[in-house]
Amino acid sequence: MLIVPNLRKNLSKEVSSLIIEMIRNNKYEPGSKLPNEMELSKMFNVSRTTIREAIKSLASNNIVEIVRGKGTFVAEKPGLVNDPLGVSFIRDKNVIISLFETRLLIEPKVAYLAAQRATAKDIIKLEKLLISMEEVIANKENHRDIDIEFHTNIAKATQNPIIERIIPIIIESITEGYFETVNVPGSAHKALRYHKTILNSIKKKDQYGAEKAMKDHLNETLKDIGILEKQRGGLVCEKL
Repeated sequence: MLIVPNLRKNLSKEVSSLIIEMIRNNKYEPGSKLPNEMELSKMFNVSRTTIREAIKSLASNNIVEIVRGKGTFVAEKPGLVNDPLGVSFIRDKNVIISLFETRLLIEPKVAYLAAQRATAKDIIKLEKLLISMEEVIANKENHRDIDIEFHTNIAKATQNPIIERIIPIIIESITEGYFETVNVPGSAHKALRYHKTILNSIKKKDQYGAEKAMKDHLNETLKDIGILEKQRGGLVCEKL
């Protein structure tokens, strides 16, 4: 039996590949707007249906973002999805411990590099976040988002684009950890103290100090989670 290839599907895949290549070559930079459907149709000499299929495929892979009424834009971090490891779909009750084990292997070295490479602009941003976190905690409000932003900006301060792309793992861990420890007395104030120590080490370009402070911070959070896990009879991670 003769198998006839789906030419339209192949065409849309080819168009997707060409657009990806243009993004890689900085023809279209992150955040920039792509030409509209009609313009792309003329550019690639294909139907608008093919363009729609290509754009839909790119959007599903977080390479572009479709904004209703405004157009199609290159994603800020093309190809990076919010949950690259599918952590939110893992039903293992001990996933929080696994997340923290992973962070302990990665984030202290991230802090080390940040202390080595952070610019004045990076430090100003981290200082502002620390002030905001202090105010939020003093008002007994949810500090999770600022916590996420603080760790995210430490990763950015490494000036390493690959490290920036592990941020979703870190964010997922902070989110899970926050809801686990929010009711542990003093956990927010402990986090704030560790954040101050980490930032002071980064400001002084004390790489080993930043690395140690981050490791201590994560181990302390893990200890708080361990208290809860023991109460529940769950798995408790050894201090790393």
